[in-house]
Amino acid sequence: MKAHHWIVLTIAAVVVGGMLLWPKLHSTDIYADELTGTWRAEGTSADEYPWWMEYTFENRHYTLTTDSYYKEDGTYSITERFLDGSMTVRKTFSDGSKEYDMTVVTTDDPDVIQIEGAVLKRVSE
Repeated sequence: MKAHHWIVLTIAAVVVGGMLLWPKLHSTDIYADELTGTWRAEGTSADEYPWWMEYTFENRHYTLTTDSYYKEDGTYSITERFLDGSMTVRKTFSDGSKEYDMTVVTTDDPDVIQIEGAVLKRVSE
């Protein structure tokens, strides 16, 4: 093989390797995702009004439904994790026009989390 063949082969290998590694090295969601599943919280307000909310997380997509007919669909990524078990989850919704960073706290029970103070229990995986 001539020298210029080796040069072309080396450049091709670097380009192909770069294309394969680039998404893994530049991912915005670097944490494991233990949110996958459906989570539900319910209760009664101080005014005796019953309420509920349900989040479903799957493949970086989420839906939020509530008793008040509010519904939210979008994508999410875990952007930060803290030593106390809490994490910051960035939600992007309204066709990508809105972003919100919410705090999620994990517990010793893998089927219980807290989102913005509400305790949610896993109802399915």
